[in-house]
Amino acid sequence: MDDFSYENMGFCYWNGALGPFNIGVVGVGNGLKVLVDIIYNELFREFLPEMKLLAVSHEGETETVLRELDGVSCPVYATWAEMLDVHPEINLVVEITGNRSTRTRLRQSLPDRVSLMDHREFVFLCGLHDMALVKSNYMNHLDHQRILLQSITDEIREDIFLLDKKGLITDLNRMVWQRAGVSRKELLGKPCWHAARLRDGSVFCNELDQACPFHATLKSGKKEESLVTRINGNGLLQYYRLYAYPIYDMRGNMTHIMVMHRDITERTHREKFQHQRDKFAIIGEMSTYLAHEIRNPLFAVGGFANSLLKSTNLDEKDREKAQIIVDETQRLDRMLSNMLNFARPTRTKGEDVDIVIVCQDVAELMSVGYGKQGYTIELKASSLPPVKGEADALKQCLVNIIKNSIEAMPDGGSILLDLGLENGEVVLKVVDTGVGMVEQELGKVFNPFYSTKEDGNGLGLAMIKKIVEDFGGAVEIASKPGHGTTVSIRLLPVLDVESDCAVEGAGTSAQSEPDSLSQ
Repeated sequence: MDDFSYENMGFCYWNGALGPFNIGVVGVGNGLKVLVDIIYNELFREFLPEMKLLAVSHEGETETVLRELDGVSCPVYATWAEMLDVHPEINLVVEITGNRSTRTRLRQSLPDRVSLMDHREFVFLCGLHDMALVKSNYMNHLDHQRILLQSITDEIREDIFLLDKKGLITDLNRMVWQRAGVSRKELLGKPCWHAARLRDGSVFCNELDQACPFHATLKSGKKEESLVTRINGNGLLQYYRLYAYPIYDMRGNMTHIMVMHRDITERTHREKFQHQRDKFAIIGEMSTYLAHEIRNPLFAVGGFANSLLKSTNLDEKDREKAQIIVDETQRLDRMLSNMLNFARPTRTKGEDVDIVIVCQDVAELMSVGYGKQGYTIELKASSLPPVKGEADALKQCLVNIIKNSIEAMPDGGSILLDLGLENGEVVLKVVDTGVGMVEQELGKVFNPFYSTKEDGNGLGLAMIKKIVEDFGGAVEIASKPGHGTTVSIRLLPVLDVESDCAVEGAGTSAQSEPDSLSQ
């Protein structure tokens, strides 16, 4: 059977062409109640011609008829002949007595202008009446369930798409169309990537990504999921877990696929942070072992290698080998020192630091060294409060970040130190015009011992992050290939409140004063 449409209903669908039916009823009972409901219930008005109940004929008590009419005003006659004499405008007689002789007499006596619907034919009308009531009840129930389900899905913070097997949108929740900036109706029937957005409104994808579990569910008919990364409009890395669920009809055929986008960036950040803390703990435990068990023999190897270099008995090839030993022991010593420095606890109390002066000093220092090599370092700052930290440690962090930027611009470029206040924090942004980073690199930049440099050990950004976080701050990095990199250092400003000591002293004084008064 074809899908439903009003056009498919044809002539059976009431189109208003027939005139009103003036009805006279012969008999009483439940059938009269049904007929009254059909005539006066709005549920049937759209599908049936106009009908008017003019009269009822019944040989019994009139009170019985009035009860069946349920408040509808209608004259009652003892015989159907009398009813027709008084109401010649009746053009349809409905016989509901079930009496065969009554039905026969009606067929023989009714004029051609009056149609007859006998008891047997009325049974079908009663059946359609009951079907309509059941349908109405189901529709009300379905509407309630639909509203409830829509309300639930609209409150879910994840993006939910209901797609057909071609990937076209058949429904979606409010979170999706509001973030897309268009109405729900405008997105129906379009490919899902027209609606999918990141948190900041950036496009999630430009086509039905092969990494999307939609494809796997389409093949397997089972729930599938995948992890994808995206870079938002500000160049920040985001993590998403995508889920796809098959939807089946009553015959067991898959008709739709529900796809859900869950932003797990915050959770991933916490997991990685905890993972790094676990790594730091392991490194800290290993540091003592490394210092005593590796460094001492390393010094001995380096010392003997240096002695060999000073010997006059070595030929050129042996001297080259000894030099390699010296170089490698020195490299291992530097790596060991970095590991020990990384594992060593930093002082977290800090001091009040004028971050503007720190940036001015670093910009001047780095400009002297790199200004003539095609690099410009510019400082943009307004009046800012001091921050919690240590000037020397923050200077070293800033120097290392600028060096990374310079290495990302082998042909020269510009570096901007942008200082400002954001959401109650002092934010220092180091913006370069370098080559940028891809998603895979962004996800690993703060991992200890990960480095893109051949001779690097990966402790630079990891150490910077550790130092800044020990001062109560945070480090973020945003980058796009070919669009440079921005490293943001968020620091806590010094507030205009009394120091801890002053507060403690005040509390002590307040406690002792009542005692002296009581004496």
